[in-house]
Amino acid sequence: MATDADRRRIRALDIMERVKRLETEEKARAAGQIRGKMTQLEAEKETLIQRISGESHVEGVEGAIYLGRFIRSIRAEIERISSEMATLRPGLNKAEDALRSALAEQKTYEILRLSRMAELRHAEKKREAAEMDEVARQRWKG
Repeated sequence: MATDADRRRIRALDIMERVKRLETEEKARAAGQIRGKMTQLEAEKETLIQRISGESHVEGVEGAIYLGRFIRSIRAEIERISSEMATLRPGLNKAEDALRSALAEQKTYEILRLSRMAELRHAEKKREAAEMDEVARQRWKG
């Protein structure tokens, strides 16, 4: 039978596991936001690249004047996006490292709780088997 101290210990491990799960979810949200921004920037960059390749030809002389400015403008925007992505990348790496660490801590508490519960179940089965053996012994003697 699990003692009161065992039940308190399991309850404490369960609480710590839930706290770590909340921390993990918070870190996952932070990493997800940065990842989402990176994905958005990558999509914008791809759109601009598609646009420059699709719209960089002119049929008349009058359009040629604007083509150079258009190409420079698009390239500048692509460079700005690449620069912003490069700025975000270290933050994303840091957020993902923090998420991995939080997941490891959460898993540690889960493993401790589950192993302690398994130990208690094993001890309970052992105790019940010993009681059954004693009952059987009493019947044979009696």
